[in-house]
Amino acid sequence: MLLRCYHSPLVLGGVTMATSQLEQAMATLRLSLAEMRNKEDQMDDLVNQFQTQLRRLPRQVVYGQTSLEMSLTAMGEIEERLDDAVANRRRLLAIKDTATQELEALQLLKRMDEVGSKLAELKNGSPTGEDVQAQIRQMESFIAVNSRQAEHAITERFKERTNGDRTVS
Repeated sequence: MLLRCYHSPLVLGGVTMATSQLEQAMATLRLSLAEMRNKEDQMDDLVNQFQTQLRRLPRQVVYGQTSLEMSLTAMGEIEERLDDAVANRRRLLAIKDTATQELEALQLLKRMDEVGSKLAELKNGSPTGEDVQAQIRQMESFIAVNSRQAEHAITERFKERTNGDRTVS
């Protein structure tokens, strides 16, 4: 369960991260995702360009603007480039999905940290009244549920990284 005292580092599943480190990691991921979206747009344009070239080349042969041999060779080269561009886009999307999941996990950690701080403030302020008690229970429930989710996500990603390192070496 994630509970933190005010101004202490965030601790979850054995991972400690100060709030400023969390913000920095989220900012870095946001910048990376923006770069990936830009690259994805470039790749989409490249794929469209190759597809347009493949559609136009047969007409050039039909109207005598290009020889059949030259057109077949060019189409083969364009198809290879198109296949490569599509494969690169697929790989980029896999990286982008991973970065998006990481950012979502960090955002969840930040929300849990904020709720934990507010919960500590409520508990330290001599909680009285049904509304305050209900708010405390709601916050504790939010933290409990999301702590398990975040811990599972972090553990799974750690296993993926460590298992991936073993298969590469």
